[in-house]
Amino acid sequence: MPTRNGIILLAAGSSRRLGRPKQLLSYQGNTLIRRSVQVAERTNPAALVVVVGAIAELVTKEISEQKIDIVFNPHFQEGIASSIRCGVDFILTNYEEIENIIIMVCDQPYVNETHIRKLINEQQRTKVKIVASSYARQLGVPALFNNVLFKELSCLKGDTGAKGLIQKYWKETMAISFPLGEIDVDTEEVYSNLIIATNDKQQ
Repeated sequence: MPTRNGIILLAAGSSRRLGRPKQLLSYQGNTLIRRSVQVAERTNPAALVVVVGAIAELVTKEISEQKIDIVFNPHFQEGIASSIRCGVDFILTNYEEIENIIIMVCDQPYVNETHIRKLINEQQRTKVKIVASSYARQLGVPALFNNVLFKELSCLKGDTGAKGLIQKYWKETMAISFPLGEIDVDTEEVYSNLIIATNDKQQ
């Protein structure tokens, strides 16, 4: 039996390092947030929750045509953990049948449907608590968490996201290689390099 998976897409940040909303940056004819939603949708999740915070109205308008749940995080300035809590609490309240939650961010432009499905398939095969992406000698998002960890996800604090849980349960974590996961659009330099690389491939 296929598992029932929920996806939480984190899009509440204020993009302080970039200086403008990363969620609305254009990439391959789409905004980063819309592209991320479309990637998530193609995996047919049982629930898809987008957590917004800073520029919530603009982000919501950008994805308002999608059949998703948009949740506002009033505490987004506390850090990424507050957005994870917000998304997890929404799923626990509205989708009790969810067996795994996949956490994604909208500023990893190379995340695709194939990679998300690899996370899901690995959990189905091994039944581990966590399946995380491996890049830059670390484990990170996108990452899948089994329902035995939902309560701990809903208690996260600070700006380190779920990395603490991955470290805590590293013996029960599987890694899926994803070298391009290292690239997240946090600065103008990274964004410029991304566009240059895309243009080079198209020539």
